[in-house]
Amino acid sequence: MRSALTTIDGMATTELYVAFTMDCERIAAESPPGGPESWETSERAISGFCDTLLDQGITPSLFLTPECGNQHRRLLRKISRKGVELGLHVHPQSLGDHRYGRYLGQYDREAQRSIIGGAAESFRRTFGRRPGSFRPGNFSANEETFSVLVELDFRQGSVSDPGRNCPQFAASWRGSHPLPHWASAEDRLIPGNLPFLEVPLTTDPSRLHGNGFPYELRVESGNFDDYHRGIIEGALRHIRRNPGAFPALCLFTHNYFDYRDPGCQQAITLANIIDYLDTLRRDHEVRPVTLESMRQRFVELHRPQR
Repeated sequence: MRSALTTIDGMATTELYVAFTMDCERIAAESPPGGPESWETSERAISGFCDTLLDQGITPSLFLTPECGNQHRRLLRKISRKGVELGLHVHPQSLGDHRYGRYLGQYDREAQRSIIGGAAESFRRTFGRRPGSFRPGNFSANEETFSVLVELDFRQGSVSDPGRNCPQFAASWRGSHPLPHWASAEDRLIPGNLPFLEVPLTTDPSRLHGNGFPYELRVESGNFDDYHRGIIEGALRHIRRNPGAFPALCLFTHNYFDYRDPGCQQAITLANIIDYLDTLRRDHEVRPVTLESMRQRFVELHRPQR
């Protein structure tokens, strides 16, 4: 499997970049937006998810709330030495002493700068460096968010959820660009010239759940054949119809599930996704990447214009 995902012997193929990501939340008892039931559950989720992928030669990206990062700092430092990317995840309501009560996109520019900047500083105190990648809780953002992220020296992230229509979370992404692109300072839905690589979550924006969420490439949303396969195949059709676009998939999960247990439904689904990507080697050179390494490749092809 390790070679199947990274090398294609003598075949004419196109590249396909795949990002495996996890949002790592504060425990539910300390997080109004929700979280894992315990820190033990969280640790088993993170370690099992990463070990499963690393065993296949895949390096995932973790988006960490500051409290989760601090709680698991020993584990996270260990796996980061194996190539796992540590990024920042911000739910304002779950930060610190719970002084914030709204979603990120419901705050103005200065408040966002303070919220994200404070969380990044907490990350720096834990890991000795500032994070380079970012994802907001519930994909909440407004027209100020990408500019704020650039001001705070973030270089890449996964902020958008194409098709999501949840004004109550300030997460309205109908019509947003579905593939990696330089973010815009003027319109968060379209490509622009900011030196921030936006890597949208892979979705099927033509299908919405009743809560306003699109069908998302979220591991825990269902079984592979009934749910995830169709989303991936739809994304590949879109890539084929847009040959100039950067070919990528981005999937995610949460630190709620025991990925160390091979009988866990989410662990089974993750294994099925990995196996399916192996079948794509007939037509694609599948390259699992972190968001940081995806940006490095993107820069080779599409340098930002300032």
